Amino acid sequence: MQVIPFAGLSLYQMFLMFCFWSFIGWCIEVIDMTYETGEYQNRGFLNMPICPIEGLGVVMVTVFFRPIANTIVPLFVASTILCTAFELFVGWGMEKLFHARWWDYSNMKFNYKGYICLRNSMLFGAGCVVVIRYVQPLVLKAINAMPVKLGMSIVIIMSVLILLDTVASLMAVRKLQNKIKRLDELSKLMLSVSVKTGKKLASGTLKVKSNVDKIIDAKDNVVEKMTDVKDNVVEKMQDMNEYNLEKLRSEYERLISEKDTATERLLRAFPKFHSHNYSESLQLLRDKMLYKGHRHSSDETENQPEMIEESKEESKV
Repeated sequence: MQVIPFAGLSLYQMFLMFCFWSFIGWCIEVIDMTYETGEYQNRGFLNMPICPIEGLGVVMVTVFFRPIANTIVPLFVASTILCTAFELFVGWGMEKLFHARWWDYSNMKFNYKGYICLRNSMLFGAGCVVVIRYVQPLVLKAINAMPVKLGMSIVIIMSVLILLDTVASLMAVRKLQNKIKRLDELSKLMLSVSVKTGKKLASGTLKVKSNVDKIIDAKDNVVEKMTDVKDNVVEKMQDMNEYNLEKLRSEYERLISEKDTATERLLRAFPKFHSHNYSESLQLLRDKMLYKGHRHSSDETENQPEMIEESKEESKV
């Protein structure tokens, strides 16, 4: 395999290193999340047991800082800066691409806009020193000892799997975005239908009442007919309101109750995933899928069903 001069490694070696450290990074993420939540979560953007960010980070440190691999302090400082900058770039890039925040360190001390924090940066730096000085030589030795045919088979298979998994994960994110967008639209439509129909109903009732009042001294049969007209208008408008609301509500309930393992995995893998445009709908969906409707993170999401029901009742008044 041809060695790249500035890296001292071949693409073959770097890719196998990437796969190995992506898996190790995934294991660390799972252990950390299990310790924090008390249950297993498949961490990472992909479905596979790998975290490409960690794998790519180790490869970059190995390649760029090869000249200072034997000096602890410079390696620690350089690794801390590179890994922190990389995490900042990835977090910012994913937010711009998907219009959503995937992780948030805002509750950590010495953080920058929630993208990065001092604690993680220090851990990255210390971890890279241990990896580059003590573990990476053993990994590289194992890669070099591996039969080339076996190594190439792993490269080909992993390349195909990662590509397919990336496409599937992107489709899952797109589906999630479309779902919360539609839930938000339906929620607003239900409220709009209630308000508009209620106003029309009130206006029509007042007009009929005004006509009834004008002829209140007329014959009894005229008054009775006008009253019947008023009741008929009210009944028809209520029926129309009921039909529109139930139609929208049916679609809303179908979407929010729909079983979707890909969406559920993403929500579990990124518990701090936050949509900039549809935060309330996302929280309702998260609550429904992960907590079966028994938990809410805010008063607004907790009262959403009641708000819809109240708006429905107001249209009948």
